[in-house]
Amino acid sequence: MLVRQRPGTSKGTVFMTIEDETGIANIVVWPKKMEQYRKEVMGARLILIEGRVQKSIEGVVHIVADRLIDRTHEMGRLLDGLPGSRDETEEGAADGHAPQPRAHHPRNVRILPRSRDFH
Repeated sequence: MLVRQRPGTSKGTVFMTIEDETGIANIVVWPKKMEQYRKEVMGARLILIEGRVQKSIEGVVHIVADRLIDRTHEMGRLLDGLPGSRDETEEGAADGHAPQPRAHHPRNVRILPRSRDFH
């Protein structure tokens, strides 16, 4: 998730911006859905959103959220496939070499700021 905001003029609607390998999408979370999924909207670092996709003539994509699922617990899986990951460590052990410790990216430190709550 890149950004979440609730402008004073939005009457309680929250707007989120997310990004994946296909690009950026704008998420609209109506007030009733915000009530229902407040924990996910406010706390998720990685989120799955189900809803209706709307695309403008200019190519801007909006998703009107129906369901939001916190997938933060799966962020550790992003390391899979990197040199020194579990798959390669198991292969190394199978071919007679000692398993190597899991590689860590130099930026693999917790630098994410804590989530802020809306007033």
